[in-house]
Amino acid sequence: MATTPFHTADALRQRIADAVCHEKIYPAYQPIVCLRTRAIHGLEVLARWHDPDFGAVPPKDFIPIALQASLLPLLTLNLVRRACAEAGTWPGRFCLAFNVPPSLLQDAPAVRLLLEAMAESSFPLDRICIEMTEDELVEDEPAAERAFGYLKSHGIRVALDDFGTGFSSMVRLSRFGFDELKIDGSLIQRLTTDRESRKVVSAIIGLGHSLDVPVVAEWVETEAQADVLRELGCDYAQGWLTGRPMPGDAVAQLLATAPVHAASPASQPMSPYLRQHQLSSLYNSAPVGLAFLDLDMRYAAANTQFARMVGRPPCEIVGSHVREVYAPDIAAWIVLESQRILDSGDTSRIEFRFPGREETFLVVGSRVTDETAQPIGISVVSIDITDRKRVEEELRTREATYRAVVELGPNVLWVSDAAGTLTYISPVPQEPEGCSMEARMAAWYARMDESDRVRVRAEWLAAVHTRDTFETRFRLRWFDERWRWVSSRATPRTAPDGTRSWFGVFTDISRQVELEQQLARRHPALPGPD
Repeated sequence: MATTPFHTADALRQRIADAVCHEKIYPAYQPIVCLRTRAIHGLEVLARWHDPDFGAVPPKDFIPIALQASLLPLLTLNLVRRACAEAGTWPGRFCLAFNVPPSLLQDAPAVRLLLEAMAESSFPLDRICIEMTEDELVEDEPAAERAFGYLKSHGIRVALDDFGTGFSSMVRLSRFGFDELKIDGSLIQRLTTDRESRKVVSAIIGLGHSLDVPVVAEWVETEAQADVLRELGCDYAQGWLTGRPMPGDAVAQLLATAPVHAASPASQPMSPYLRQHQLSSLYNSAPVGLAFLDLDMRYAAANTQFARMVGRPPCEIVGSHVREVYAPDIAAWIVLESQRILDSGDTSRIEFRFPGREETFLVVGSRVTDETAQPIGISVVSIDITDRKRVEEELRTREATYRAVVELGPNVLWVSDAAGTLTYISPVPQEPEGCSMEARMAAWYARMDESDRVRVRAEWLAAVHTRDTFETRFRLRWFDERWRWVSSRATPRTAPDGTRSWFGVFTDISRQVELEQQLARRHPALPGPD
């Protein structure tokens, strides 16, 4: 198509007037889909014109001329009538959205004609949405308010289109009671590259959800944009990614195979508005210390537990730099550690104790990123582990005492399950600290005499299923590296739930065996040790 398809402006107006009056301008439909499920939520009706001489004429060329020639109301009525008639034969509970010019809404008889055009078909009025831009809204607010009230009284929904680029006030949003907000596409195009645009979009989504209305993003063209919008809690998307404008017969085929989303906004994923209040509640009631450190090393949030751990009121922490909260050496360490977390992405887990205080805290720091994986700060979780550290110290003291007792009179306790598999062996002398149970049992088996190991294993498996007691002896390379004789004795116990376990003890009987051997040498007729 040429840049100037018509020779004169008069010829252009005449050709458009003919197209409008003879309904040659027809509706095309662009899908509006649920971002969470990708099911079709609705269809926006768009005007399309194909001139027999000049081909497809874009709306940006013929809509302004139709507006100047006062033909836009008639064009809109024709589109509404034809689109409702076509859509009334399609399956599914989708919505139809129409852009209606302010000149039509400012005239009460024209509004009634609009309603009649919608009601001529079988398409339900409660599935129709009228869209109005911010700029159009301010032309005649009283007339728009009356028109909206009249349409809404018949179940028709009203949406504010291209939101985010005009100057709608909060009073106006509340006054008109919009049922839907549509984010201007220019903000969506910069969504993945411009942090400020993401902030504005996030604010609009939060605003919409705080008013209990769903939010639609226009001009969504990439999966990256859809991912960010989904993360921000946006409800619906419209754009080339989810579907280009198409004629009615193509829509009928699409709806016959594609899922249609008929859920109410209340069933949508949690919005940033709701998430904010949920997080606020979690912050206030959490039994651990929670804080957020921004890129400037200032606390953007801190709950009362965190403030108690730091030893300062929340009002002196939130908004303050770490240098204003801690002593210089602690503040310098926090800055270095925080920068390391931001650079590496690693999660830091550090046990920390303030000088002169008894409490011990486990401090966990994690890098937080935005929807495009850019770092925005550090989430800090602090847990008071003072009692746990005290218990651990008591256990270490008891274990050291136990080890000393074992060295004086070595007895090693053990437990097995009903099948004869060892599940526990008590600590032994010279064992490394922190030795796992698996390593402890493996070391015990490795120290047994190889021939005794096979014999004892066979005796043990026979006793597990047929006897109520077990006793044997074997040779073991003891923990002072000398070979000794060890006695193993055990009896089973049945728990209230019916499970059976064996409880036993290994005892160093080397001196006893030595005496038995001496006695056998003196009295050969007496049996000696095995």
